[in-house]
Amino acid sequence: MNSKKAIVAVFIALIIFVGTLKNAQGAESVKPLTIMWEKTEGIEKYQVQIMDSGGSVVLDKTVTTNYIEFILPAGLYKIRIAAINVFDKISFRSDWDTIEIRHTVKWEFFTNDYVEGVGLKISAGALYTMILPYWNSVYKNTYNYRCVIGLHFGNSRFIKPSGFWRYTGIELEGNYNNYSYSKRKNILFNSELMNITGGLNFFIKTDFKIPLNFYFVAGGGISRSVQNYTRYNTSIYPVPMQTGNKKSLDPYCKAGAGVEFNFLYAVSLDIGVDYFTIFYRDRFFNGLHYYALLGFRI
Repeated sequence: MNSKKAIVAVFIALIIFVGTLKNAQGAESVKPLTIMWEKTEGIEKYQVQIMDSGGSVVLDKTVTTNYIEFILPAGLYKIRIAAINVFDKISFRSDWDTIEIRHTVKWEFFTNDYVEGVGLKISAGALYTMILPYWNSVYKNTYNYRCVIGLHFGNSRFIKPSGFWRYTGIELEGNYNNYSYSKRKNILFNSELMNITGGLNFFIKTDFKIPLNFYFVAGGGISRSVQNYTRYNTSIYPVPMQTGNKKSLDPYCKAGAGVEFNFLYAVSLDIGVDYFTIFYRDRFFNGLHYYALLGFRI
């Protein structure tokens, strides 16, 4: 057999082997992994050797078929395959190649494993905004909306952080808020305040293997506020006397905490509260956001 054909045969075997291991699912059971490769003319047997990260050979087996079945724990390994001819001699042997075995449970309902290991999560949901003094005498508490795109460094196989940084991450956050006026302040004046906030947050999160994790988040950004108002004439109330609107771009900051509950392999539910401050006009606009967000993780 010429050496070129031999090298091609081993290359095909290694590619199939690595792909099979990296996509193996259901490893919590004792179902063996199967490796298959193309048969090569003139080869009677194949010797498969696998070595663990400590340098010990954990599998050394010769087979007459073009496949082998085995069970090994999850981890990094090195593999090589030798082709044995009719004279019981090794015709060629591949170099050691690094592979990874991942044991995951694909259809488990509750899990903290990420699907692709990108570390991204996209979430959206509802806010209940509780306005704090002095603005709580002007506007009513209300339900609003939030959308978040986050990157958890510790769940990303591309970043591969170590130490403290594997518990951290960043996220882009957007909120839509619309507050109606409280008549307790002035019955001859009506107002509606809308603000859209967008900013960058930094978070610290636990990395438990159970489906429940806790996190702390802090950040800030810009709030675009639009106030539409109407003043009424006292003698001919409720005929409006003056209408108008005021617009502004204001900085804001926030800090809070929450819990993340993971289910259906890639879906998560976040529940938490944060304190926010918008530097709006001549006063601080302070409040609490109670939120529930449904997210999808990749």
